[in-house]
Amino acid sequence: MKRRIPKKLKLKRKLKKEFVNNRRYITTYKDIKRYFKTLNSVIFDSRLSPFGKIEIKNLEREKCIGQVVTFEWKRKGTRLYKLEMLPKYPNFKDFLDTLVHEMVHLYQMQNLGDTGNHNDLFWSFEPKVNYVGLRL
Repeated sequence: MKRRIPKKLKLKRKLKKEFVNNRRYITTYKDIKRYFKTLNSVIFDSRLSPFGKIEIKNLEREKCIGQVVTFEWKRKGTRLYKLEMLPKYPNFKDFLDTLVHEMVHLYQMQNLGDTGNHNDLFWSFEPKVNYVGLRL
């Protein structure tokens, strides 16, 4: 009888192999979408809706390496969450750490109606994220 390996453990093993290469990473929309889907499945049980818009841009003015920007239209009662990521990261792991960090913010705001701050709710995701080999 074949033993089934949990999704979290599969992802942990896969990422460990990918992190061996420590070269500079160039951000692509394809990787953002692919790893969003994977991390959403493993960490958020596929409960997270995709970002409304994704932009790869220089964030020097904001002094950050990634962010979620919220656009709200009160008359329509709608919100759009835009992900902004840097064009380059020191390595692939830093890219994934940033992506999962912003996904936690998205989950806070979109699914739980939270402010999206680095509060106790945000840090409650740390064990799940650390288990797969990433950091918040």
